[in-house]
Amino acid sequence: MCIKKYKISIIISGGQTGADRGALDFAIQKGIKHGGWCPFGRKAEDGVIPFCYLLRETNVSLYPARTRMNIRDSDATIIFSSDINSKGSLLTTKFCIAMKKPYYVVILDKYNLDLFKGRQLKNYCKKILKWLEKYKPKILNVAGTRESHCFGIQKKVKSILEMILEKSETILEWPPLKTTKQSLFSF
Repeated sequence: MCIKKYKISIIISGGQTGADRGALDFAIQKGIKHGGWCPFGRKAEDGVIPFCYLLRETNVSLYPARTRMNIRDSDATIIFSSDINSKGSLLTTKFCIAMKKPYYVVILDKYNLDLFKGRQLKNYCKKILKWLEKYKPKILNVAGTRESHCFGIQKKVKSILEMILEKSETILEWPPLKTTKQSLFSF
């Protein structure tokens, strides 16, 4: 598949299994700067988030804190979700709307993971690229479903990002150099 790729400077994510780690694995493999906020204690469904992921801990172990901070500290968010009505996807979209940050939802459920081939996949990628070109994020937050809720999503997210993103030569700092409040409720 030959599609013009979008150049990204930094990918951030929360480090959970599934969509988050698919994005971080992609960034590491391609030499793209990565980071993100994770819960205190590097909490994830499979235990402690591996230290190969260059994440910073929030001051609380609650997932919503890292979700909000990753949205705040990025230019835009892509949500790879198996259920847009799930608690996590709804919270992510709510925070994006509240902070007036662009977001794009890609539905990857257990049914269409295997169907995502050929022309269908190319069309999906073109839609994501069109959105990226519209908002032109330099720091992209990738969120979504954890692996236990949609087996195979981690690999699929990594594959999709490989088709649409490449490393930008623009050098940016992450985490942001500005002083940040870590409160869950401050915007």
